[in-house]
Amino acid sequence: MRRMTMAAAGAAAGAALLAGCGGQAATGSGDSPYNGSEIEGAFTLPSTEFTDNKGEPYDLKEDSAGKYTAVFMGFTNCPDICPTTMADLSQAKGMLDESTQKEFQTVFITADPERDDPELLDMWLGSFDPSFVGLTTNLEDTDATADELGISVSRPEDRSGDYQVDHGGQTLLFDPEGESQVMWSYGTEPEKVAEDLETVIGEGA
Repeated sequence: MRRMTMAAAGAAAGAALLAGCGGQAATGSGDSPYNGSEIEGAFTLPSTEFTDNKGEPYDLKEDSAGKYTAVFMGFTNCPDICPTTMADLSQAKGMLDESTQKEFQTVFITADPERDDPELLDMWLGSFDPSFVGLTTNLEDTDATADELGISVSRPEDRSGDYQVDHGGQTLLFDPEGESQVMWSYGTEPEKVAEDLETVIGEGA
């Protein structure tokens, strides 16, 4: 595969940034060999310590190693982008054969850790796929992780009541070594995600 430059990766990611809940679907790069945008090596999973949806410690890089990992950042109170993306990823996984499914996982990082505790993440993600991993940590580490992955996050200063969190709508796929491979914009059809997963995982076999 061709290695994407950081500048090109930034431009591709920029199309999906600040989609926010209620935003429009962004389109992928037209010259990508995949349905999504090729971002090979543009981002690396950081070794950030989270708590997963089972209440256990989870190092994003170390505990994701060995599998192709789709990473999405959102929040459980999101009215549209987040539940749609989780449902699409669940459908895409179901289209893969059993052996390919075993090499793939989905990680959901909450951009709203003040409300999304492990118990809530577990209940919410379980409605889509019990195998999905939900992660939460403090605001500082959440935002640092978002920055390292090129995902925008914006919260209102007043978070005393019901509020929304603006966040990038992209899903990033990482290889078993934690290097980015493909980015899917919000609204990418499950069939197209599944095709990309079969291609990427097949090339790595």
